[in-house]
Amino acid sequence: MKRKTNKVNYKDFLFRTISCLLAAHVIVKMGRPDISTFQAFTIPSYYRAVAINFLIALIVAFAVKKITILLDKNHEWYRDIWRRALLQFAFGVVAVSILSFFLVWLYFHAFEKDIIASGYLDYELPFSMALIAILNFYYVAYYFYICSSRFEDTASRQYRQLEDKTVTGSKEFKTFLIVETPLRSLTIQIKDIAMFFILDRITFIRLMDSSSLNDCLSYPATLNDIIDFLDEKIFFRINRKCIINFYTIDSFRPFGQKSLLITLKPEYNSMENISQEHWQRLITVSGDKVTEFKNWMDR
Repeated sequence: MKRKTNKVNYKDFLFRTISCLLAAHVIVKMGRPDISTFQAFTIPSYYRAVAINFLIALIVAFAVKKITILLDKNHEWYRDIWRRALLQFAFGVVAVSILSFFLVWLYFHAFEKDIIASGYLDYELPFSMALIAILNFYYVAYYFYICSSRFEDTASRQYRQLEDKTVTGSKEFKTFLIVETPLRSLTIQIKDIAMFFILDRITFIRLMDSSSLNDCLSYPATLNDIIDFLDEKIFFRINRKCIINFYTIDSFRPFGQKSLLITLKPEYNSMENISQEHWQRLITVSGDKVTEFKNWMDR
């Protein structure tokens, strides 16, 4: 199953242009602290220096935006906030700061100036890195503002639609489920859930495309509550800690004196960050459910 990304269109042309122009002016003034801003406007060389620094600032700002968009596509914030924060810092701040230094070095080299003697490393470089970090924070804030706005605009409608229950016989079951995460609410289809399971007293949802415990979603409900809204033809509670999807099962065999050990299809038959011992316990059909499980499988 292909996961949809939460794409954000950063409409920031005016902000980038104005901020880059102001940054270019401040950097040029740092190089000539003896003159006022008004006096700088009367010096022809000021405009050349501002133009070059403005161009460098635009390139740097574009690099931050491009990196942010690429990370949004491949490492969304809500999936793993700490990993994304580390990648944003590494590429959006550190790598772009190196790019900024290289561009300034080219500028100094073109005019046969010594970048170290100019004092750039003492003043302009820290200032540039601070501006790059602020620009990254701007895009992060923009991302969360847009995502929260989208959710607030559609939350009521989605909740009514996705919480609708389909009636089959005398039992009602859900077709969609809303799962709350630290950053936003996710809506998932019940048919895309491979299993519900309990680990360390926490109930987790494993989706069909999840291969690691880190990809699973926590859900604040007991398995008793969950089984009540599931289609019993598709889901079966095999033990006290696991509800499993019929379409993930490949085979089963006797295990111990009374139990059965399930073998899932290859794409579901293991999960990273869970020990083999815990995993085996999760997919074991307890003795009191063996007969019922076999009847459920015989269709």
